[in-house]
Amino acid sequence: MPVWIAPTAFHVLACKDGEIATAKGAEAAGVGYCYNWMLSSKHHKEVFPPNVQMKKQWLHLYMYEERDLVEASIRAALKTDQFAAIILTCDHPHIRVQNRMMPFFTTAAMPHANLDDYFFPNQAAVGFDTTTLRQLLDPTKIEGSPGGTNSSQLSWDDVKWIKSCVPSNMPIVAKGIPTAEDAIRAIDAGIDAIVVSNHGGRQYDIAVPAMKALPVIAAVVAGRVPILVDSGIRTSGDIVKALCLGTSGVMLGRPPLWALACGGAPALEQMLETLKQDLKDDLRSLGVTSTHDLGLYRLWAPDRKRIKTIVQACIDS
Repeated sequence: MPVWIAPTAFHVLACKDGEIATAKGAEAAGVGYCYNWMLSSKHHKEVFPPNVQMKKQWLHLYMYEERDLVEASIRAALKTDQFAAIILTCDHPHIRVQNRMMPFFTTAAMPHANLDDYFFPNQAAVGFDTTTLRQLLDPTKIEGSPGGTNSSQLSWDDVKWIKSCVPSNMPIVAKGIPTAEDAIRAIDAGIDAIVVSNHGGRQYDIAVPAMKALPVIAAVVAGRVPILVDSGIRTSGDIVKALCLGTSGVMLGRPPLWALACGGAPALEQMLETLKQDLKDDLRSLGVTSTHDLGLYRLWAPDRKRIKTIVQACIDS
């Protein structure tokens, strides 16, 4: 199943079990989960019990100005021995969306039992003074950015620094690569895989659609590192097209949250199992037995010609 659940925050807004339900649903369906360590509303020991080894988990990180928080988070996460890779968001050098969303917490269906508990328990566990639920419900009481400050000075040197903090065999995935030039820079910086993404259109709403950027990036990268794609993936047909265009898999952002809101972990598992069955049926419709048999030649001939023309023009320029 070439699908990962993309890193998203505040899962408790979708269902009361929050990220606990996400991990359970993903594990039951055999799908990878990118766990947003910084902004998880559930402590990692609840999400990944110490005596239960889950599969295909990736540790998601933001590059914060509070570099000590990032380093402490990496150390604490790696001690769990649950994560097979680190996925770093590379296209979020500001808090515009966060600032605009904060007022909505005053009307959200939040659990009000423990108002003075830290809302980002993983940050509190490593000694960082993060925000409480009471503060989230009254944003006027929050000073600065709750839960860390996204660095406005993002650079590939940050990738090199993170690599220095982890074992040499720990893969680093760069999420938020929109151009072939950035893909090459990522590889030169030591990145082991990339995610073509426009952040779901949430950060820069005139960004190129990820699926349009994908063919050029796939052509330039040409097998040097695995490629994934997110932003707008909804159906098995979207997955087929992404695989035909050169990805190793896709990431889902909103659909898992919708499923959680409909019924927690069981609903998420059902959604993912339905998607898996739909993907199998799509492959049968194409007369292939494996996702590895998909390629550009499976697309409609005029589409192939158009894509090849665009790719060649971009490479020539």
